Amino acid sequence: MLPWADEFMYLTSMPCKTAEEREIRDRRAFLLHSLFVDVAIFRSIAAIRHVMESTDVSTSIKIDEVLHSETVGNFSITVTRDSSDASCKLDTKIDGSRATGMDSKHLAERNLLKGITADENTAAHDVDSLGIVNIRYCGYVAVAKVNNYEKTIVTSFKPADITDQPEGGAHALNINSLRMLLNEANATGEKKLPTQSHRQEELTAAQTYAENLLKESLQNLEEEETDKQSFMRWELGACWVQHLQDLKKSDKDKKQGDGKEKKKTVNKDVKETKIEGLGKPLKALKHPKNAVDASGKGSSSGNKSLTDTTSSGESQKVKPSSVEPLQGDCITSENEFLLKDVLLDSAFTRLKDSETGLHQKSPSELIEMALKFYDEVALPKLVADFGSLELSPVDGRTLTDFMHTRGLQMRSLGRVVKLSEKLSHVQSLCVHEMIVRAFKHIVQSVIAATSDMRQLALTIAAVLNLLLGVPESEFSGSSPAVHPLVWRWLVAFLKKRYQYELTGQHYDDVRKYAILRGLCHKVGIELAPRDFVMDSAFPFCKQDIISLVPVHKQVACSSADGRQLLESSKTALDKGKLEDAVNYGTKALAKLIMVCGPYHRMTAGAYSLLAVVLYHTGDFNQATIYQQKALDINERELGLDHPDTMKSYGDLAVFYYRLQHTELALKYVKRALYLLHLTCGPSHPNTAATYINVAMMEEGLGNVHVALRYLHKALKCNQRLLGPDHIQVIFFLNIKEFF
Repeated sequence: MLPWADEFMYLTSMPCKTAEEREIRDRRAFLLHSLFVDVAIFRSIAAIRHVMESTDVSTSIKIDEVLHSETVGNFSITVTRDSSDASCKLDTKIDGSRATGMDSKHLAERNLLKGITADENTAAHDVDSLGIVNIRYCGYVAVAKVNNYEKTIVTSFKPADITDQPEGGAHALNINSLRMLLNEANATGEKKLPTQSHRQEELTAAQTYAENLLKESLQNLEEEETDKQSFMRWELGACWVQHLQDLKKSDKDKKQGDGKEKKKTVNKDVKETKIEGLGKPLKALKHPKNAVDASGKGSSSGNKSLTDTTSSGESQKVKPSSVEPLQGDCITSENEFLLKDVLLDSAFTRLKDSETGLHQKSPSELIEMALKFYDEVALPKLVADFGSLELSPVDGRTLTDFMHTRGLQMRSLGRVVKLSEKLSHVQSLCVHEMIVRAFKHIVQSVIAATSDMRQLALTIAAVLNLLLGVPESEFSGSSPAVHPLVWRWLVAFLKKRYQYELTGQHYDDVRKYAILRGLCHKVGIELAPRDFVMDSAFPFCKQDIISLVPVHKQVACSSADGRQLLESSKTALDKGKLEDAVNYGTKALAKLIMVCGPYHRMTAGAYSLLAVVLYHTGDFNQATIYQQKALDINERELGLDHPDTMKSYGDLAVFYYRLQHTELALKYVKRALYLLHLTCGPSHPNTAATYINVAMMEEGLGNVHVALRYLHKALKCNQRLLGPDHIQVIFFLNIKEFF
């Protein structure tokens, strides 16, 4: 096995001053991290399976009790049992307290300092985050970690020769291949269909078991205090510094504009009246040190009377006011020394050169200021971007990505709902994501509490019936069609975790297939492909649960320079600078292929963006080729229902339409529309935009009446979501008049 600590520490010593040097470093970091993740997952799954075969789960196991531990060199794996209490959340964050061994206060300070000093080398130099992977599998949690970084001597270390991935990464590890088959009858093709009564008896008994677990969890949930200690993401610090720099730049531009106006006025006055001596003081102002020297010379020679007239009483009046700045300077210097102790010299210099003044603050002051920025700027800005459609999440994954890249925690979903009063589609997505995350804890706890693996498929089916089925017993009209115990637990959980009051009206609008999709993705459940009757008491049976797939967390490793080039290309496209957008997009694609390989999701994103840019330049053929490449990668790497795959379907449909392949375009756009209905539903701006694309293509085939029907759907959807005065609504009205 590789000496992982030495290999990761070697990355920090590689040259990284130029873009070319960083490209070489990032490529090695990507290959090394990919190899580490593969090894960590394989060995963790093997360790978990060893524990499953040798440990009696029926005996009581404490939370965080280590069931298995192995260490090879500086690589270690620890296996613990997942919590059987749905109200208890295990810390599985890559940079959380459990992984770092730090308390919440010092961890928040560490992450914030990392964010405000971040640059293009931050990800590659954060070896602690690179060298850890968390895996959840069949009710167990494994942590694979690299240790003993402090004992590493980089100067005398010779790095290993890491070969490139075969075929550009096309045959990288598919984690679905490590699934645990739960229903061997399904896997082998045998057909053992129990009687209807026997099946319901099994499900009812298993559901009773899940209800008992939920009752205990509800009691614990109601007794626990609200956790005020919140985790701080390092991305928040980076966004905060960017915000402060943007503010300073806008203020500077404003002052320059005002200065030009004042200069015109002053020049006009100078022409009218010449004021002697005006030039000399202005020159002194440009050089404060020279001004002090000049004033000193003047007072000693010709301005002595002015000095003499200053009485001792007046000088005493000046002294008290001068003490406060001195004290402030002392505090500032103390804070600087404090930060210098915890930061590298290069990081402190970057913070000082950012001209934000944050280098003069203490860690506690920085935390307080960052939280204020979080509440007053970051959250409202996110909602404003949602309202302007600059950001348009379509499911929980895109919503999570948008929030995490801005350093926002998912615990703020309740506040996002309150801030999005006029954005019903955003509120709906947030409520769905909160419910999915709540139900995830219930399913994981039931899996962890199941001692017999042969009963796991039945137990999962029973808990899904409990959460998503309609109870046969009558329920009051004021409460939604859900089990009363589940409803009580859900309301309590959302109140405790998200400070959000869930009402029956919100739950009535829930799309159960979207909830099921989110649950399967987060827990790793593989279901049989069939149409589930969600209005019944038992939508799922044992045979529907095919397998459990490992769910892992790792840090994303790519190219910061490549991401920056992508952002520059997007910005240039928004400003209409198509030539710059093409140049930036081409450079981004080349860099990401060099660092991540030709089959990575980041590479697919670069292909997709460059395709859109080329489409706007009129090069429809090349745009279609690039978008087809992006679609191929997304389907293979992310799945058929991933938001990036959906976007590729929609964009490719538009490109084929412009190439007059209307029938092919219609197939792609209807695929995108189907997936949008599945994920975000018909009441979403992206769905409305897809409606109009369908209308244009139907009109191209001569189906004018069908086209008008889709246009009407789009108009009604946007009027309801965005209001009658929104630019999207006006656009649709103009299009409808064209028809």
